[in-house]
Amino acid sequence: MFKLIRTFIYIALYWFITQMFIVQIGLRIHDKWLVRDFRYFKSGSLEQNGQLWQKLVKVKCWKDHLPDGQLIQSDIVSKSHYNQSSDITNIEKFVIETKRAELVHLLSILPIVVFIKSKKSIKVINIVYVVIANVPCIIVQRYNRPKLQRIYLKKLIRKGD
Repeated sequence: MFKLIRTFIYIALYWFITQMFIVQIGLRIHDKWLVRDFRYFKSGSLEQNGQLWQKLVKVKCWKDHLPDGQLIQSDIVSKSHYNQSSDITNIEKFVIETKRAELVHLLSILPIVVFIKSKKSIKVINIVYVVIANVPCIIVQRYNRPKLQRIYLKKLIRKGD
């Protein structure tokens, strides 16, 4: 029993330290890099501008219940700072933050490779954890970003009038 508890504590510490390290890397990525239109961050035709996620997993029903990263790391920009009536700069910043959040959660999945040679039960527990902890956050970013980009473009066009 003690060995099981010790293993659980080590694994929990591993994930905590690894993910906090990845968050720190994410926070250090300059906005200039994230403002670029990398193909990965674009909503593909299959995603239907994010609507695929609403159809598949009803993202609108649960997205507001995900924890805000700022509760864990104060340097993370809180989603509560943004709304559709924000000025163009704030909306652009929010689009950048959706990319940062998605990238951080995507990178947070990679450390699962440490458990490749573990017992099947350890692998399964860690795979379930990493999927539950990261995939919903990635889905929310991919759902929100196309809408935010449309709002940004509309405001940019209006600003030019």
